[in-house]
Amino acid sequence: MATLAKISRPQKLKIARDVRAALAERLLKEGTEPSLDAYIGELDVIIGHLQTHVDGKSSANAARLAAITLADETDDLVDTWLRRIFYYLDIDARRRTGPNIEAATAVRDAAFPDGLAHVDERVVDENAHCRSAVTALSTPSSVATLTSIEMPANWVPSFAVSIDASDQANAALLRTRGDKSGHIDLGEEAELDWNDIMSRLRHYISTRAKRSERAKKLQGTRFLESLTTELLRMKADASARATRRAKVGPPAPAAATTSAAATTPAAITPTAATAPAATTPAASTAPAATTPELIKPNLS
Repeated sequence: MATLAKISRPQKLKIARDVRAALAERLLKEGTEPSLDAYIGELDVIIGHLQTHVDGKSSANAARLAAITLADETDDLVDTWLRRIFYYLDIDARRRTGPNIEAATAVRDAAFPDGLAHVDERVVDENAHCRSAVTALSTPSSVATLTSIEMPANWVPSFAVSIDASDQANAALLRTRGDKSGHIDLGEEAELDWNDIMSRLRHYISTRAKRSERAKKLQGTRFLESLTTELLRMKADASARATRRAKVGPPAPAAATTSAAATTPAAITPTAATAPAATTPAASTAPAATTPELIKPNLS
């Protein structure tokens, strides 16, 4: 059962179809065998479930990639408008002369009190700050200042539109995460059902024929040929990986031993070399090195 669980979902779907086709072919040629034919209906159900969630996961992945791209593009547009408007105001605020320096500075600081600090924040957080900026830029006094410094009138509305688009794209991205998770969860249930069906079918086929009924035994082997082939392939792959790991071996212990051996002499050498040097200055400078702490007992 544990080995069956390791088979991938698309491969499970292929095996279910192959087994179902083999059982249906036997039914057509030889007539009914109720205990065996019952698996055909079960396989039809599981094939439908696996197909839905294999295709659904693929579709969800594609939708998620598209949503990621759109969310990034809309966030980039918000960043662009944020920088564009901030720098336009900042240029006028930094002029040495002119009638609008103070007004431009006031609008810049009201709309962007933290400058461009929010550009690299989470999309939701950045957009919240940008909405506050749009509000500050839309007041009558700000509009008058923007008109005086000849900032294009469509910039602030375009900034607001870009924020709306970014919020919508981010919400769509969050929904695709839920869609993908749903297909994964439901697909896992379908896989558990597949594991159960294949385990029961293997057991039934193993007891279906007497030891002397070789043709019937061979027929049962053909029913499960697709499954057996996949299990053998997985076993061969696992064996090959184990062989490669055994040949490579774990390098970590050898590296640790080398480092320890290399470090030991280095640690001993400075100690031995330093010991005499430390003794000599102490002997030669004993009177000069007398500290206030040593003199205090004499003073008291």
